[in-house]
Amino acid sequence: MYKQFMIIIKILHTVLFYIIAVASFFMGTAITLPFALFAREKHRVFHFSARVWAKMLMFLTGSRVTIEGIDLVPKHGGIILASNHQGALDILIHLAYMPREFRFVAKSELFKIPIFGWYMKVAGYVPIERDVSASAHRTIGSIADVLGKDDGILIFPEGTRSKSGELGPFKRGSLMAAFSSGATVVPVAISGSYQMMPKKTFLINAVPIKISFGQPISFKEYVGKKPTKDDYENELKKLREAIEKLLS
Repeated sequence: MYKQFMIIIKILHTVLFYIIAVASFFMGTAITLPFALFAREKHRVFHFSARVWAKMLMFLTGSRVTIEGIDLVPKHGGIILASNHQGALDILIHLAYMPREFRFVAKSELFKIPIFGWYMKVAGYVPIERDVSASAHRTIGSIADVLGKDDGILIFPEGTRSKSGELGPFKRGSLMAAFSSGATVVPVAISGSYQMMPKKTFLINAVPIKISFGQPISFKEYVGKKPTKDDYENELKKLREAIEKLLS
């Protein structure tokens, strides 16, 4: 009886969460838009709005978030934040607690969703095609432009959400922008978000979340130099080991 009662509570909590999430998204966009229209850097206005929205929603999930190594994140300059990808709410968590403004690389299909896609475009997020090879140069150019403005980019080197919560293999192309721009890459490990909303379920669980930042990895030595296959493999291995260590 108690177990059934708790399931009903969880369902009601989840339904309320989604209702507030959708309603507040449209309300927040309506409030943000007039300010963004007159702002020189529109994406910063949208990021501030998204951060407030994400913090409110994370409070509603009931999850407790702890952060470690935040002082390791460079306060200035273009950076690539490379995070593992455990759960569907990872973007929300990063929006709420990342110490730097960032834009993220997202599947181009998301940009085709009415209103939401428009929001992502105006906010400065970078689209990428499923066929990475067809849009690799365009995507790298967009990321380099963002980094050149001393902004941050969030990437998920695994390329997709983990099916089990475990750290998956990294895609070699995920660091192409780092090699091209010479940007600093910051390893980020997020744990607990898989249990927050496991795959094949839409129910929200209040669980402890931990975000850990590792030592920044510089790619300045590759500027003006054509990296070899070994360079790609070594740097990707270094990044994966850094995130794996943060998760342990």
